[in-house]
Amino acid sequence: MTVFKVIGIALTAVAAALVLRAYRPELGLQIAVAAGVLILVLTLDELAAMSGFLREVLGRYQIDTAYLTVMLKVIGVAYLAQFASDLCRDAGEGAVAGKVELAGRVLILALCLPVLAALLELIGSILSTYAAI
Repeated sequence: MTVFKVIGIALTAVAAALVLRAYRPELGLQIAVAAGVLILVLTLDELAAMSGFLREVLGRYQIDTAYLTVMLKVIGVAYLAQFASDLCRDAGEGAVAGKVELAGRVLILALCLPVLAALLELIGSILSTYAAI
């Protein structure tokens, strides 16, 4: 199971960082980056499987897959922004971490604008239908 691999990588990285920080403190950040990348690679397979399943379900009910694409992009931006922010905090750069989080939020909002526009268009068409009655 992937969760056991993730836990194993995380615990190994933490143990290695604790031991090595006593001798070479600069290695702690490198270990955190390596562990994060390994965990990201492990989760990409699961994300690909979920994406295929969701595309199949959306296709069965003839729902536009553009919404799924936006959702997956939002999840990706959120995950990567959090990952980068955590690395900045681990390096002692809290201010930079905050800016990364802000940039992630702005990018997520920008990704959601087409969905918001479609929603407003739907609301407008519903209101115009009922206004004509």
